Amino acid sequence: MIKLDDIRRHAAGGVTRDALVDGQVRLTWGQFAETVERTAAGLSGHLPPGDGPVRAVFLAGNSWQLAVAMSACATLGVSCTGLDPDSGPDDLGQVLTWLEPAVVFVTSGHRATLDQLVWPSGPQALHVLLDGVSAPGAQVAPTAHQPLNFDRLASSEPLRTLPAPRPYESFAVASRSDGPSRIAVRRTPTEGRQLVDLVDEFGLNRDDVHLASAPPAQSTALALTRTMLGVGATVVLADGVGPQALSALLVDERVTSGVITPSTLHALLALPETAEPSPRTRHLRFLLTPGAHLGRWSVNTAWERLGPVLHTALGSAETGLSAVMGPEELLVSPPRSGHATLGTAVAVLGEDGRPLDQGETGRLAFAGHQVMDGYLDGETNTTTLDLGAGEQRFLVTDEAGYVDGTGRLVVTGRVTEVPVVVRDSAVDTELFRLESDLLNLPCLRDTAVMRVSSAVLGDAIVVPFIAVAVGREATGYQALNAACARRVPSLQAHVIAVDTIPYSPTGRIRTGDLLDAVLPIITLNLQLEQSMQQEMSA
Repeated sequence: MIKLDDIRRHAAGGVTRDALVDGQVRLTWGQFAETVERTAAGLSGHLPPGDGPVRAVFLAGNSWQLAVAMSACATLGVSCTGLDPDSGPDDLGQVLTWLEPAVVFVTSGHRATLDQLVWPSGPQALHVLLDGVSAPGAQVAPTAHQPLNFDRLASSEPLRTLPAPRPYESFAVASRSDGPSRIAVRRTPTEGRQLVDLVDEFGLNRDDVHLASAPPAQSTALALTRTMLGVGATVVLADGVGPQALSALLVDERVTSGVITPSTLHALLALPETAEPSPRTRHLRFLLTPGAHLGRWSVNTAWERLGPVLHTALGSAETGLSAVMGPEELLVSPPRSGHATLGTAVAVLGEDGRPLDQGETGRLAFAGHQVMDGYLDGETNTTTLDLGAGEQRFLVTDEAGYVDGTGRLVVTGRVTEVPVVVRDSAVDTELFRLESDLLNLPCLRDTAVMRVSSAVLGDAIVVPFIAVAVGREATGYQALNAACARRVPSLQAHVIAVDTIPYSPTGRIRTGDLLDAVLPIITLNLQLEQSMQQEMSA
């Protein structure tokens, strides 16, 4: 987050202006400065002695307490890394083992998860309970290490002189669906440069009211929150808020900019038009959402309901915010595409590692101040290239794509280092393209493509989808079956209408939960079809 000196500067320019809005809590810039000052003082007394680096992590959603805690950490030079609670205990335990945090910020809702985790420095770490209220009905096992309540830190006496900041470190957890998470490391401060680029690109300023409707563990959401506080704007924290309450917030708080997850955007746009306040788009001018799972219906409906405000983002924990697509071009552009952000260079590499010509598909590599230095736990695939602006260090990713004649980056698939049968590799590539094709259909709200292998279904694909409206499923079935037959004729496609597609707080589709919900229905339908065929042939 931002440091105490920056908060004091904004407070001096308007001590009674709102800095943070969290439900009924409104923290002015003056109150924000005082609370961060006291929290930093209280936290400094619990840090390990010496002047070496100290790390903190948080297992929490958006809240004013977390914003204060992260600003206190930034003031003291303590890195503060967000953890994804949906990663699972084994993955979270490994991440904590790599980071070895001295401080853990946790909410009561996630404390039971934390108590299950084991890592070497866990017993010595300071655990800070942010909300101090037990979740209704929660059964929290007693631990030898009782957490310190955030209120005690925030009520500490301010220090006359804060200790010198620790050596700079910055980490981001790169969650993966096909393997364990990894820790991206940045050893050079880039927040200031990123702030300047984002302000220049999107015209952000202190008069904005920014909606943070995405979890703070999501790197793009955190970067935009930091940026908006950095320019002195007001930030409205709304992670986990329902669509109707979110719709009201947009109007009541006169929101001008925001970050929203695709699933939250889907729910917001699915509200009946009669339930949507008509002045909602009066102030809103910029809304950013990760574009990996954003479809044609969402783009078109956002334009109709909100006006030309929606921007999609491509990026990762390793590359930062690497590409953005504006509202006008979104109407005619394919999903998973965008133009490189300021300070980001994109290279498309062939199998020999050399840059390919414009329009050719290859492996994507990124350079720039947002790109990580490496992984905390292992080697990084990098290469040095000169694309006309001098030699730069490029991070080679596991994504495939191309750059067209307008400079637009289009992601077309993923690259794997694991040797596979050629046919399977080709099919996996087509499955990625199939999902992009389906997201481009205006007759769907959302969809997912999942490959399965089971005794009942064999080697097949399962394609759940959400129709644009109740009673419009027939169009979806027809369009999806035709697209599946065209892209992957070698696999049987099982298309099924669903009411919802579950996402994690960081925007990944929860494929396990989704399969658990739809596979029994598909299996039952197959059994009924077989019974009917047997009766007809008897």
